[in-house]
Amino acid sequence: PGNISVGSSGAVMGLFGGKLAEVFCRACESKKTVQGRIGHQVRKEQLGGVTCAVVLVMAFSFIPYVDWAAHLGGLVAGMVVGVAVFACSIKTLGWRLFWFVIGGALSLVCFTLALKYMYGGDIEVSPELRDVCGYYQQFFEDYECRCMRNQEN
Repeated sequence: PGNISVGSSGAVMGLFGGKLAEVFCRACESKKTVQGRIGHQVRKEQLGGVTCAVVLVMAFSFIPYVDWAAHLGGLVAGMVVGVAVFACSIKTLGWRLFWFVIGGALSLVCFTLALKYMYGGDIEVSPELRDVCGYYQQFFEDYECRCMRNQEN
């Protein structure tokens, strides 16, 4: 909180979350046929690989200059949207509807809370970041401010 963060690792964690949701949603498929048993074994291997990747990324999320909140937020967002998306591939109608509603409701709640937090006015900008041009000019002598706030009509 209170820091500026850029990067794509949160989006990558969202993809991992989506894959976890896919494995979860497809875990309830039948294992009665040979194809079903093979698919179940493949999903178990995928679950192991994705879980290992998520644990590694989250372990490295707590080193300096790495945004753990972006990683966790991406993972949660990917999982809740993934449940809604991959619920459509569940063969049993009752479970398909159940997980679609759960995924859709969780997506709506998570994104509503995130937008409310971002735009609700509860976040106080640190004083040194109020003047972005001045902030960069104190560190970079040759920085030329091109923001719209400094242009005169």
